[in-house]
This record gives sequence, structure tokens and C-alpha cells, in this order.
Amino acid sequence: MFIKTFNYESNCVRYRDCYFDIGKYRNKKMSLDIYGYVEDDENISHISNLTVNVSEKLAENQIIIDNYNNTNIISFLLDLGIVKAITKRVAVEKEGKMVLLPVAEINLEILKEYSYDKEEELEYAS
Repeated sequence: MFIKTFNYESNCVRYRDCYFDIGKYRNKKMSLDIYGYVEDDENISHISNLTVNVSEKLAENQIIIDNYNNTNIISFLLDLGIVKAITKRVAVEKEGKMVLLPVAEINLEILKEYSYDKEEELEYAS
């Protein structure tokens, strides 16, 4: 199994050989995290959770991106081809205040190219 990786920089920290981990919240909405290597560290680290879990009705190819503390994440995901469009914004409570976060329509095929899929690895191993 081969996945594409990417380099990423946030708050003056450089990350290398990064990939996405796709999961699901309890309400079945997609969760998305970035994992990779912090600068010269040899251990894989959790870098960021990109999504928030809300009760908002979403299509299968939509996520709510948590760009509250990471304002450049949307342009980065656009550059990778993962985000196709921002369809609307929804109010979410973050750190005690209400903020508007974007609902993004994503390209699932491109996202999967950059993602680690545990189910696929188990299938491949058996």
C-alpha cells in the first residue's frame, strides 16, 4: 500500500512526510487529522485535527474545517486539491465564543491518495 505524503508548515514549525487519517465521529460524520514527522524527529506525531463535530447536516463529501487557530489550512487543502469549494459557514463554539467555520466540499478520491486507511491495510495483509 502506497500513500502520497506532503510537507506542511504551521506556526513556524515544519512537518514532513505528512498524511491524513480519516475517521468518523459518533454521529458518523467524517473526522480528519494530520500525522507526520516534526522537523528532524524520528517518531510520527499527531499534528492537527482539521475538523469539528457538529450536528449540522452534511453530505458525505463535506466537512467542517477548524481553521480557528490555523488560518492557512484552507488554502493549503485547496492547493492539494482536497477542498473543491467552501459551500457555507456554520456557527460553532470554540474556546468559549461562537465562531463561523467553513463547510468544505472535498474531493474524496484525492483525499484518499494522501490518507492512511487502516481497513485497506488489514484487507491487503490478509
